[in-house]
Amino acid sequence: MASELDPEPSLIAPRNSLELKLQQIWEKLLSVSPISMSDDFFKLGGDSISAMSLLALVAQETGCPLPAGGVFQAPTIAQMAELLTASSDPTQWSALVPIQAHGSKPPLFCIHPGGGNVLCYIRLSKYLGEDQPFYGLQAPGVDGIRQPLISISEMAEEYCSAIRQRQPHGPYHIAGWSAGGVIAYEVAQKLTAAGEKVDYLGIIDSGVLYTMGIVKAMAPTEGAGVLAMMGRSAQQNIVDFRKLSSEAKLIPDEADDEVAIRIMELFQSNVRAVCYYSPKPYAGRLDLYQAAEQLVPSRRQPFSEWSQLCSDARLHVVPGNHLTVIHEPNVQVLAEAMEKTLQELNGG
Repeated sequence: MASELDPEPSLIAPRNSLELKLQQIWEKLLSVSPISMSDDFFKLGGDSISAMSLLALVAQETGCPLPAGGVFQAPTIAQMAELLTASSDPTQWSALVPIQAHGSKPPLFCIHPGGGNVLCYIRLSKYLGEDQPFYGLQAPGVDGIRQPLISISEMAEEYCSAIRQRQPHGPYHIAGWSAGGVIAYEVAQKLTAAGEKVDYLGIIDSGVLYTMGIVKAMAPTEGAGVLAMMGRSAQQNIVDFRKLSSEAKLIPDEADDEVAIRIMELFQSNVRAVCYYSPKPYAGRLDLYQAAEQLVPSRRQPFSEWSQLCSDARLHVVPGNHLTVIHEPNVQVLAEAMEKTLQELNGG
């Protein structure tokens, strides 16, 4: 029981139909009831997976999409309702998502993986600590409003612009997991070509040839594989794709087929972009965080690929496989390895 000096906070009830709908979504998703309009999503137990589910459910049940950054910009029901009713043009939403906007260290900009969403980086940001500003670059098209970008160069151009709005000049810290690692490489190339300094390029289990190997490794022993799925209809493919991508947690369990198909098609578009990308030699330092559990043959491991392009490529082996390296429990070790490198670069 709370004392008079420490009273229990009063429950703020929904004040309109939108807040009531959001309350119902939150309570069902988080298995918490009642939820006040001022309760914080993450303090209630929300994480990267439930945040992805929240975005999907809000879009499905209200007809109004939220930017991925909306979960961070508006972590309460009251704030989320206000964001949903704001008159901003969703086609102008920035790719930049402030996962952790505070801290005294140089900001870390982390590029989305093949599924396009950056909420997979919530745990990584948490383990890097409250003093590490952390921004995700989310793919246009993941919210169904804009068309996906179709080349690595196009993606890098847009993400460089978004990064420079937050940090006009270097030195920059850039990273990315899976397809995001390849895009991060091109972002670093473009920033360097513009005369800026990139101190940190962190590639998390990623490579161009390696991506082709991972796609083949994801093929099931029965039924259509990922490559065979390219020629079938979306409705035929979505059941198989949910199974193939479940370990990487690309699609929220609560997502309906419309949302799931959008994620699948964006993933396929991003994989094509990686496969058509021809990386040029890179003059800076590159830190590769390679998963210890191999899903593809040793000759296709990404370190051999990057070390041919970069004379200062450094290998860090981290636990998990390509699909699990960014998730618990492996993400904590990944964060420790990245933090150690960042501290060295910062003179710590």
